[in-house]
Amino acid sequence: MMDIQALYRRREAEFLKEIRPYLHYALQSLSIAAGIAFLVFMIGYRQFLQWVTPEFPWQLTATVCMMLVLVGGRIRTYLQQADTLFLLPQEPAMAIYLQTAMRRARIIGSILAAIGWLIVWPMYHKLAPSSGWLFLLLLLVWLVFKQVLLFGKWTEQQLLEQRTRNLFILLRWLLCAGLTYAVFKLGPGYGAGILAAGSLAYLGILRLPRQYKVHWNLLIDWELRHKASIYRILNLFIDVPELRGKARNIRWLNRIVSIIPFQRKFTYNYLFTLVWLRSELFGMTCRFTVIGILLMVAFDNKVLAAVLYAILALFSAVQLADLLRYYREHLWQHIYPLSPHLRKQSLRRVRLILHLCMLVLIIVPAFWTLSAPLWAAAMLVIAACGSIIYHRFK
Repeated sequence: MMDIQALYRRREAEFLKEIRPYLHYALQSLSIAAGIAFLVFMIGYRQFLQWVTPEFPWQLTATVCMMLVLVGGRIRTYLQQADTLFLLPQEPAMAIYLQTAMRRARIIGSILAAIGWLIVWPMYHKLAPSSGWLFLLLLLVWLVFKQVLLFGKWTEQQLLEQRTRNLFILLRWLLCAGLTYAVFKLGPGYGAGILAAGSLAYLGILRLPRQYKVHWNLLIDWELRHKASIYRILNLFIDVPELRGKARNIRWLNRIVSIIPFQRKFTYNYLFTLVWLRSELFGMTCRFTVIGILLMVAFDNKVLAAVLYAILALFSAVQLADLLRYYREHLWQHIYPLSPHLRKQSLRRVRLILHLCMLVLIIVPAFWTLSAPLWAAAMLVIAACGSIIYHRFK
């Protein structure tokens, strides 16, 4: 007899083993930046708490923060296509397997809900004065509500019709928004009572639509999506073979390389520029630049803007450092008289030019949002000097 629980644990271990090589590079790139980002968040949150007043719509802000951890979350089943052939005959025994998946999702979801409440609590405690016991009481409320929403998400995945599934997904989001806002707006007493009544009604509604006992095909499809999303995140830091796509030839972008002189010493400049334009790195660079510009628009404090700009400069440099991974060697380059030194020199030059362009675009909003434009200019000069040094020795 197959040990179903051991099967789940084995598949989970196999997946972690599969992503471990890529996870290593991602953590290397994120470790310092994540520490800096956490420090910036703590400083910004502290200033926000000193500035915020009861007139501020803090209930809406707290609702949004809690919704991110209450509605979010994934139920990882690690199901595979072959399971419909080999494990479907054992569907009654698979209940243990799926219960293990739900138990894991509940644990992770509870941890995230607790972290979200820890972040929201200082704002709640200041604007709606309360004691420590209320923190524990509302923490219990959020943990129970998280389990209700997770059960609702699992039920959605077993529904027969896609239209019904979409309606219940919308219902779950609206229910979470409304009941969470009620707790903050009406106070813990009335709010928790309304949340309890709404949760019970929601659990009753979940029994109405037609559903499979286990919707195998949909669960397998969702698992493939979850796996692909993790690989897409890792692909931001290292070229993941599972996501390697075809080179894209966008004609109007090819005009960019027309400004490069058609000379032998610029051969690799031309090639690496085309590699950047036709690979996933181009889209990643554009998205990162747009996000950086939007973040700089949101900050008008000189110190916080400088720290944020430093983080963005570091992230973008690390991202462009992977340009060589997108280049595939060909036989002709060993025949054509090009020195290896020229290749390294050209790679550094292309990365540097791209990075400097990103730094200039990201800093532009700071010349309007900051009270001292010279501060923004100094940030750009310092970041440019750091970029030159980085790409000179990387």
